Amino acid sequence: MSGPTGFWLVRPLPLPVKPFPRETEDSYLWRLSQTNKIPLQRLTSPSHWLLSQRDYVSRLSIVSGQPRASLLKAIPHLGMKKGDPGRPRQRGSYACRHCVARRTGSTHHSVWTWMSCHDQVCIPHRLWIGRAVDDPTRQLDLTEFPDIVEAQRRHYRLLRRHGHLVMDSCYQYGSDFWHSLFQRGYRLSDRAERLRQLSPVTREVRPFDPRRYVAVYPEIVEAISLFASPYWRSLALTDNETKFKEFRAEFNRRLPQERALRTTARAWFLAELKRTAMRIEAAVQHAHPEPDLGFVVRSESR
Repeated sequence: MSGPTGFWLVRPLPLPVKPFPRETEDSYLWRLSQTNKIPLQRLTSPSHWLLSQRDYVSRLSIVSGQPRASLLKAIPHLGMKKGDPGRPRQRGSYACRHCVARRTGSTHHSVWTWMSCHDQVCIPHRLWIGRAVDDPTRQLDLTEFPDIVEAQRRHYRLLRRHGHLVMDSCYQYGSDFWHSLFQRGYRLSDRAERLRQLSPVTREVRPFDPRRYVAVYPEIVEAISLFASPYWRSLALTDNETKFKEFRAEFNRRLPQERALRTTARAWFLAELKRTAMRIEAAVQHAHPEPDLGFVVRSESR
């Protein structure tokens, strides 16, 4: 959201509101209006009698009672228009409800923040804040699932080691890979046991239910670690059958099946392993193309 106009009633509101780290601009304006009991439309509406020469961020700083630097640090998109190349490529999601309560002093506020696809678990409070959470009340308690919390820690370690370029592609294509695998009958014992613990009354889990993603998250991270490794990814891409079998054996060792795939799905599984590695490699090479050395470089990923 950008500044609504050059006119603004530049006067501090009665109750200042601190921004939440990585909060979206719309979320912050909504909290500011709710705290001060002012309709959002009036908060952002122009004043026809007082002209301010200050820019949008400075005016918001005065109204909210917060330093300009604090607003810019906490709200990544503040003042940026949609399509601005400087806007971070992130998704919107509800912040951990316990973090919000600790920072705002209220259990009734919901805060919408910008997160990357690698933020799935609030480690301090052991809450699932990732995929399929469409309401803070659906942030699942992971106290009884230390392996899921540890998977998030490992996820962050992989991110520091390989960087966003590789990990963004690994997460996107790795998640798609697992979705396709489960549709074709691929079963993992640990995932099935987690689903039973998460749904003790009924085992029916809707397609877009947080429990479905929570149950398989450690396995997704395990697969990501394999595809993110340049060594293992090169074995998945090679046409050498012996080396490709080595990759398959490592995949099966790290992610053993509860039962074997159906005969019709086995060939698809092998092809999909290679296809997923090719997609990741293509995304990495597209962002960092190989230098032109004056001759054609053959790539096994093409």
